[in-house]
Amino acid sequence: MAKHSTPSSKTEDSDEELHRKWNELLQEMRVMQTGAQILAAFLVVLPFQSRFDTLEVPDERFYLVLLVASALVILLLVTPVAVHRHFFGQQLKATTVHLGHIISRLVVVGVGVLVAGCVWFVVQVLHGWQTGLIVGGILMATALFLLLVLPRIVTPRSTLPVE
Repeated sequence: MAKHSTPSSKTEDSDEELHRKWNELLQEMRVMQTGAQILAAFLVVLPFQSRFDTLEVPDERFYLVLLVASALVILLLVTPVAVHRHFFGQQLKATTVHLGHIISRLVVVGVGVLVAGCVWFVVQVLHGWQTGLIVGGILMATALFLLLVLPRIVTPRSTLPVE
């Protein structure tokens, strides 16, 4: 028979809970920030490569969409920090945490779409629009399923078995 973990006898007060949630949110944002910055750096240096001049107009437009999307994702990543700085010391941690939560959900989807879009772009430049559409489309659909649908259909467990 599996043992289940029991809730801690110590309970958090509201301020402690908000502080913990804010710290967890910041840690998640740090993880996403690294990936977004690496993708943005890749996109920023791409026009300086010799082969970039050979892109067709639709490819250049696709690239520009990805570049702007990467900038928006990075701006979204730093928005909770700007809000936190603005409200600092005003006893508005709940507002800051709530806004950070909403923004982090947008960033998760934005990073997923950006990753899928970058792969789509590379595949279509290397192998044409048809292959890019197939590979990129499948990857985009997979990313959207994993980031939007799966979290909503997972059944949460209140306690996990201790092994």
